[in-house]
Amino acid sequence: MKTIRGSLLASGLIASNAVHATTPKYCATGADNVCFRFGIPQSSADSGSGNIYFQIQAPSTYSWVALGTGDQMKGSSMFVMYQDGSGNLTLSPRLGTGHSAPKEDTSSSAAKLGLLAGSGVVNGVMTANVVCPNCESWNGGSLSLTDTASEWIAAWKSGSSLATASKSASITQHDDHDQFQLDLTQATVSSDTNPFLEADTADPGSGSGGGSIGGGGDSDNPGVVVGPGNPFGPVGGGKRRDGALVAHSVIMTATFAALYPLGSMLMPLIGSWIAHAIWQSVAFVLMWVGFGLGVRVAQDRNMLFNNTHTRLGTAVVFLLLIQPVLGIMHHKYFLKYRERGVISYAHIWWGRILLILAVVNGGLGLKLTNAGNSAVVAYCIIAAVCFGIYAIVKSWAVVRRGRQQGPHFRKSDNFTHKQRYPVGRQPYRPRNRV
Repeated sequence: MKTIRGSLLASGLIASNAVHATTPKYCATGADNVCFRFGIPQSSADSGSGNIYFQIQAPSTYSWVALGTGDQMKGSSMFVMYQDGSGNLTLSPRLGTGHSAPKEDTSSSAAKLGLLAGSGVVNGVMTANVVCPNCESWNGGSLSLTDTASEWIAAWKSGSSLATASKSASITQHDDHDQFQLDLTQATVSSDTNPFLEADTADPGSGSGGGSIGGGGDSDNPGVVVGPGNPFGPVGGGKRRDGALVAHSVIMTATFAALYPLGSMLMPLIGSWIAHAIWQSVAFVLMWVGFGLGVRVAQDRNMLFNNTHTRLGTAVVFLLLIQPVLGIMHHKYFLKYRERGVISYAHIWWGRILLILAVVNGGLGLKLTNAGNSAVVAYCIIAAVCFGIYAIVKSWAVVRRGRQQGPHFRKSDNFTHKQRYPVGRQPYRPRNRV
C-alpha cells in the first residue's frame, strides 16, 4: 500500500489520561460506509499491554474489509473481516508483505482475535466487535497504547461474499485503501469490557456525516470522524490523490498518445531527421520516468506483474529499447541508398505496433485503478485525436512522396543506377586500381 502521511492531529486535544465514555469512530475515505471504532481500557494503557478493542463495520456488499497497523502494508499487522457463509463473520490475523496479498499469520506472536457480542451480519451490515489481548506487538512491529499519533491503514474489496470460515482464505486485490492517524489516549475507556454495545446504542447508525453506518466517507470527501476531541488525523484536502499514480498516468498518456505520434510526423512535415531524433529522445526519457513511477505504484499496491497492465506495459517499454537502434540503422541506409529498405520498414512498423499496444494498455491501466468516467473519456479523446492526426499526416506523406518520385521510382520498374541516385547523391564507390 502507498505510504501517505496523514495531516497533523487536531489541536485542542484533551489530556492524555482522560477516560471517555464514547469510542471514537473513523469512516474511510473513498469507501461506502467502511468504518472503524477503537477502545483502549485504562488498565491496558497504564500497563502498556493487555486487551484492546476495535470494531470493523461495512456493508455486506464488500467481499472483505481490512484494518492494519502502521503507515504501509509492508510489516503491518492486519485484521481481515469477511463473511463465513452462515450469517457470521470470519476474522483473520495477517501480516502484510508489501508485494503480495497478506497471508494468515500463524506464528506464535500472531494476534489472538476474539469476536464479541454484537458481531455478525444484520440488515446488510457486517459488524465485527473485536478484542485482542496481544496486539501491542507482533513479528516485526509494535504498537504503543499511549501513542498520540498511531498510524493505521485500511483496505477493502467490493464483491460477493467469500463465504468461508477459513482464516487462510485467499483474497483478491483491494479496490482502494486509506490511511489515518489516531491519538490512542483519546480512545481510552474505563472498563475492560466490550465498549461497542453501548457505543452502538448511543450512536445507532448515525454520525456527524449521516448515513446508515455513522456517515462513511465517500470518494469526494475525507473520512468522517465522530467521537471525543476529534482524535483522528485523516488524509484531508478533499478527495485523496495518489501523486505517483497521477504522475504515471499523465506522463505515459502524454508519451504514447501524443509525443511519440507527433514526433513521428515531424519527418513528413518538416523533413528534419534531427528534429525527429531530438523529439523522440525526449519522449523516450519521459517514458522511462513514467515507467519508474508505475513500478513504484504497482509495488505499493501489490499490482506488479500479477495483472495484464503491468506485464504488457513492461514488455512494451523494454521492446522499445530496440527502436532507437532501428532508427539509426534506417538513417544510415537512407543516406547511402536514398530509399527505404527492410530496416526502414522494420523501424516504422515496430514503432506503430508498440504504440497501439501501449494505448490499449493505458486503457487496461484505467480499468485496473477503477478510474472515473471523466478520466476514461479524456484518455479516449486524446488518443483518438492524436492518432487521427497521425493517420491524416501519414496518408498525405505517402501521396506526396508518390507524386514527387514519379513512376520511375517504383521498385517494379527497371530504372538505372543514375535514375535511382541523381548526380551528387550517388553512394561512394571506390575506383578500381590500375
